[in-house]
Amino acid sequence: MESVEKRVSKELVDAFGEISTTIIGDALGRFNCMSSIGHFNKPGIRLKGTAFTVKTSAGDNLMIHKAIHMAEPGDIIVIDGGGFENRALLGEIMSSIGQKKGLAGFVVDGAIRDPEEIKELGFPVYAKAATPAGPFREGPGQINVPIICAGAIVKPGDLIIGDDNGITVIPYERANNEVLQEAQRIEAMEKKQLEQIEAGTLNYDWIDETLMKKGVLGGTNV
Repeated sequence: MESVEKRVSKELVDAFGEISTTIIGDALGRFNCMSSIGHFNKPGIRLKGTAFTVKTSAGDNLMIHKAIHMAEPGDIIVIDGGGFENRALLGEIMSSIGQKKGLAGFVVDGAIRDPEEIKELGFPVYAKAATPAGPFREGPGQINVPIICAGAIVKPGDLIIGDDNGITVIPYERANNEVLQEAQRIEAMEKKQLEQIEAGTLNYDWIDETLMKKGVLGGTNV
């Protein structure tokens, strides 16, 4: 069991952390977004930090306990629970421990419990579902290996960003100024589009132009 060997700089973590997950996803080619992961937080709470990965067997959290004590402040415990929703992998107690240790949050491809208590903690937790059923502590499991969490590949050291939309994963090798600048460009473009919508000046010609290029307009398909 090893700790994370590489980490994105705090400056890049903070910069990406200010941008919507939807825009970051667009900047990454609309890949690297987790599916069907919801947050159990008060609206507006954001998540940003380094992925510390855990792979568990169904409904078992032994290795998650170990990971919490191995991870460093600012890390996010990202858990491949196989999407199993019949037993919670963590709840208020483990979230409180993680918060006390300075972790940035949990992302669980599986279930949690104590959602209301977690919400009151103000500690970012994302998961597939909630259930009152508790976990086993038998193992086995793996720490800091590549995993698939809610359909997204996550490797130790990747940058995790979460907001009310869900979770976007920025691979370590792509957490750079080039992708950041592309995200900032998209953000500025969308702001301009919203201003044009408000002013009634947004150009919609691209719709028919695209349909014509695809042979839908001007032919027998319309």
